[in-house]
This record gives sequence, C-alpha cells and structure tokens, in this order.
Amino acid sequence: MTANLRDQIEKIESYLLQEYDVEVDYDQENDNAYYEDLQRIEINTRQNFKCRLHTLLHEAGHVVLRNGPDPTEFKNKFPFMRKRGYTVRGSKDHRIDVMREEVLAWEQGRHLAECLNIPLDVPRWNKHRQEALAAYVEWI
Repeated sequence: MTANLRDQIEKIESYLLQEYDVEVDYDQENDNAYYEDLQRIEINTRQNFKCRLHTLLHEAGHVVLRNGPDPTEFKNKFPFMRKRGYTVRGSKDHRIDVMREEVLAWEQGRHLAECLNIPLDVPRWNKHRQEALAAYVEWI
C-alpha cells in the first residue's frame, strides 16, 4: 500500500474513532459492513487498497447516517428498515429503504472524503459505487 493511501485510510479510521467510537477491522474473511451494535466496521482485505479506501468511506457513510444528533432521525427517515438490513429480504418497503440507505451512504462517504481532504479517483469511485449498487438493484 502506498504511504498516501495508508495515510488516507488512517485519517478515516481516526475520524471514526474520535467522532463515533467506531473501530475498523481488516481481514480476508470479513464482510464489508458496519455493525452498529458492535461499533465496528469490517473490511475485506481481498480488495485492492483503492477499493478498501472506497469501501471504508462507504461504510463510514453508514456510520454518519445512523448516528446523527437526533437518535430517532434515522428511524424516521427509514421507517420500513428492519434490524438486519440487506441480510433479510423482508418486504418491498424494507428493501427500498435498504437501497435508499446504500445510495445515501455512498454519497455521505464522498462528502466525508471532501471534508477530510481525501482526493478521490472519481471515475474509479463512480465505477465502484455503481457495481456495489447494482447488486442491491438485483436484490430488490
């Protein structure tokens, strides 16, 4: 991993720990996911480092969305969301709320990169985002 990517990833990790008390765990067996109850993001290390950066920003987007100043805000914005997110197929309303959160988490991740002065390779970011969202479109 280049020093620049390492610094960018560490900046996100520090932000998550300081602002939300969320830690990041890397392993080749991990799912790419935010586990709210555990206050942990897991990143799969089978991805290249640029994809890890993108995935970490996306998962950080979930952290920001779910941990706003008003604890009821997320539930009000996503009234059909069920506890297990995409792991449970659930109703059509649930699946649409999951998709909405996924889109917003990508947007929030990009915003976080801007706030932390982390430059993105925008074409690669967009490609990664579209590939990830396509899986949810199929799931719906």
